[in-house]
Amino acid sequence: MRLTMSSTLLAPIIDLPVTLRDREVEVTVVPTYAAHPEKPDPEKAHTESIMGILKEYANPEIRKLEKGAWERAACEKHLERMNDDCS
Repeated sequence: MRLTMSSTLLAPIIDLPVTLRDREVEVTVVPTYAAHPEKPDPEKAHTESIMGILKEYANPEIRKLEKGAWERAACEKHLERMNDDCS
């Protein structure tokens, strides 16, 4: 939430710097999630996770190749510079 207000209204509750006194200021209110965790949104609770939605497209044979895929791709990309093999 954001609003603009006179700093004279804030002076009794917040110790404002002199440069902000008697001016219009913008106040932003943001919840502190660590102290007050957000309650789950009931509408979101009924949606499927993205993994659940895409599971019909999963290919178990390709999953075996996922482990180490990033390392292999990086090695292949930079193989010439490394003058080494990607084993």
